Amino acid sequence: MAERYQQFFLVALGETILVAGLAYSHNPFSPPRTAAFAAAIVTSVLLWRIYVRRAGQILGEAVTKAAHPAAIGRSAADTHLVMVVGLVSTAIGYELVLDHPLGHNHVTWIAMILGGPAIFLAGRARFEYEVFGRVSPSRWIAILVLLFLAPFLLHLAPLLSAAAAAVVLLAVAVADARRAWG
Repeated sequence: MAERYQQFFLVALGETILVAGLAYSHNPFSPPRTAAFAAAIVTSVLLWRIYVRRAGQILGEAVTKAAHPAAIGRSAADTHLVMVVGLVSTAIGYELVLDHPLGHNHVTWIAMILGGPAIFLAGRARFEYEVFGRVSPSRWIAILVLLFLAPFLLHLAPLLSAAAAAVVLLAVAVADARRAWG
């Protein structure tokens, strides 16, 4: 089942890239739209990196060696569902940013652009807890940073919101790499 959950996640991640590509191709190309597309691709790569790093690599082994594998299997299904909801929200955010990169942000747009990565990180934190029995502080810090940024980004262009989300995810990926390397 662990492999099925991973495949389900990867299909959803591929859909986010497809949504970004379709949204980018529907309107004339411009530097702001190209920057929004680049932010979408970078965000998708970072989401993949954060998912796969360590916990995603050893989920199957963690389930088979657990004292109660069925319980972890059920919980893994729930956490993957939360992460996929985060991906879907992020994809909606991509489409909004690609359609209006320099437009005016709305609360619902911010909820998708920043909320999608935050929901993903919350699901990924639970996933990490299932596999390792702990949660990296970078996950919670990143969620708090995304929530903190939301009111400030409401008055700026959606492209800046997408860039901020990508920077926060990059910080999580770097923290993961440093922890693994150390």
